[in-house]
Amino acid sequence: MNADPPRVSIGMPVYNGEKYLAEAIESLLGQTFADFELIIADNCSSDGTEQICRRFAQQDRRIRYHRHRENVGAITNFNGVFEEARGEYFKWAAHDDVCQPQFLQSCVDILDEHRDVVWCHTRSDMIDAQGDSWLHQLPADAEELERQPDGSRWWSGFPRKHFDSADPHLRYAGVLLGTNWCVDSYGLIRASALRKTRLLMPLYGAEKVLMGELSLVGKSMECPQLLFAQRVHADASSNLDTASAQDTFAANRNAKPFVSTRLAILVAHLGAVRHAELSLPERLRCNAVILRYVFQVHKWRRVLNMMRRGAGIGGGGKRMLDAKRRQSPVDAS
Repeated sequence: MNADPPRVSIGMPVYNGEKYLAEAIESLLGQTFADFELIIADNCSSDGTEQICRRFAQQDRRIRYHRHRENVGAITNFNGVFEEARGEYFKWAAHDDVCQPQFLQSCVDILDEHRDVVWCHTRSDMIDAQGDSWLHQLPADAEELERQPDGSRWWSGFPRKHFDSADPHLRYAGVLLGTNWCVDSYGLIRASALRKTRLLMPLYGAEKVLMGELSLVGKSMECPQLLFAQRVHADASSNLDTASAQDTFAANRNAKPFVSTRLAILVAHLGAVRHAELSLPERLRCNAVILRYVFQVHKWRRVLNMMRRGAGIGGGGKRMLDAKRRQSPVDAS
């Protein structure tokens, strides 16, 4: 280990990621900004993950590889890589996502220039197993998409509304009432700001709670360049659609009744507001945002249908895969 801490720490938790792992690591090692460490935490994988990681670690001294003796659950693994981080800035990296070479430099430049910004991300795409964009593989009315002023399509909710507001409750509303996807949780974050949060709670969908907490600490920014791609595929965690599978993934435990997942997330949001350093008026406004989040009537029908089926929360990845199976690609025009 180098004596001087790097400016950036990247934490990559992984479990059975051999299919896309090498590509993800290579995209990080190929960054134009080179002053970083890559902390890989292997959650007791049973495939070729260990061999891939050890090979890369031998080739590049910036990599620190650790293998757990047993599966500790995804959330513990995610939080663990941050606890090992030494850098001023921190980024989580999934084992199947891809960063363009300028990703880190673009984000570091933003955080260096704007001291009131606590996390930033670049414009992002979603790709399939082959690395092709999902944008034109979904029906035009898919909830993950929204039409742009020029008639083209892009992922809904990006950039978040009010992300640079001076008012914490507006930034918080931008997270809770914005996009369904929390791809910006894979952006670059000030480690000092992240330490002011409770990190990821032991819940499937905890990244939205964490992004909400960070929005209460400070502003966020989006780099307009398309430099990040989140991979949505059949083996991705976003494709898990039952409460049991989601709970096992997040915390490696037996699932509680379905309703407890949503209730636990609501309690976590309330806890985020309670935990934050806010004035009383701002705290009340943030709690009002949570009420708006709970009473999004247009989502009730789908939620009730999911409850009847015993489904878990989210399920965006499965919706995308199912839509692709049902129809041929749709032209954006």
